[in-house]
Amino acid sequence: MKLRIEQKELAEAARRAHRRLPAKPLNPVLAGLLLEATADTATLSGFDLETSTRATLDAETLEPGQVLVSGRLLADVTAALPAGPVDVVADDHEVTVSTPGNAFSLPAMERRDYPALPDPPKQSGTVDGPAFNKAVAHAAEAAMSTDDAVGQLEAFGGVEVAALGDTLRIRSSDRYRLVEHALDWRPENGDGSLLIPAEDLKKTSRALAGGPVHLSFGNGHGVAALTGAGLAVTSRTIASEFPDIGRLFPQPEGASGWAIVDGRELMEAVKRAALVNDKEEKPVVLDFTRERITVRGGTDGSRGISQVDAETVDLDGFQIAFRPGFLSSLLAPMEGPVRLWLYTPTKSVLMHADDDNTTYRAVCMPVRLK
Repeated sequence: MKLRIEQKELAEAARRAHRRLPAKPLNPVLAGLLLEATADTATLSGFDLETSTRATLDAETLEPGQVLVSGRLLADVTAALPAGPVDVVADDHEVTVSTPGNAFSLPAMERRDYPALPDPPKQSGTVDGPAFNKAVAHAAEAAMSTDDAVGQLEAFGGVEVAALGDTLRIRSSDRYRLVEHALDWRPENGDGSLLIPAEDLKKTSRALAGGPVHLSFGNGHGVAALTGAGLAVTSRTIASEFPDIGRLFPQPEGASGWAIVDGRELMEAVKRAALVNDKEEKPVVLDFTRERITVRGGTDGSRGISQVDAETVDLDGFQIAFRPGFLSSLLAPMEGPVRLWLYTPTKSVLMHADDDNTTYRAVCMPVRLK
């Protein structure tokens, strides 16, 4: 195999693919990247038996072929080379990567045991990449940790992505927080859904954030695909069905009262009041009056109080407590006025932007006050 390719493109593709490879693979070949050269393109692929990446690059191919090489070495070497064309020459034993004045020889890895990459399923539709990345990153934060999402709770370790007409819904929950984002969606093959481990989907959406993202739901075959900007990623899906958390969002008409407050100001007030807490799970208490929310934190003699102006209805004297990190994380996506619907001090609060509850809404479970 002989080809010439731009250093910037090759280094970026190797970096992105190498990041998805396992640090300590059960089979050494899974630490490799497969470089394939055809007439005028090169494909760099990696696979850890759960997630595969394929980067398609423009290349000048003199001799087509393929070679398996250490992902770490290829990423390090190509990143260190100067900008400009890079020559790659490979046989069954060695891969030479060179530019004028620089040359590196890397051992070729045995390809016989390298698994075949899964074929991506049929494309289901397209979503804006930056918006998708922002929503997924936030939803992944509210998903259950990998250590806790085991057994019957496995589904809570994922982010659900579901196409419903011209809307793409993104949901997650750790049973204390519920989040739901709604994005514009251009469907191609009807409705569908997928459930992917939260951290995997977060990494993939970040890698594809530069432009439109094409999603393939996989039709229940255990594989979903996301493509964009010359990169295609297939991921295993979680076999468990994601719970219908939509029924857990309380109805506004049943609330005891509501408050409108600047979301950013309330988030900062929560963070300030929590500075004196000795543990992250230590709650902050929100006290409501007709024109103000007072946030109180503290423990062992330390006290923190931060106040924000608010418009409230039927909440004068209402008090409720939350874990500060949970409440802050749910307020983070909202800029401008936020409407909080409150019920009882032990029932979840519903929140969404004051002028729109269709693009993002969230639920936070309170902490019972002793």
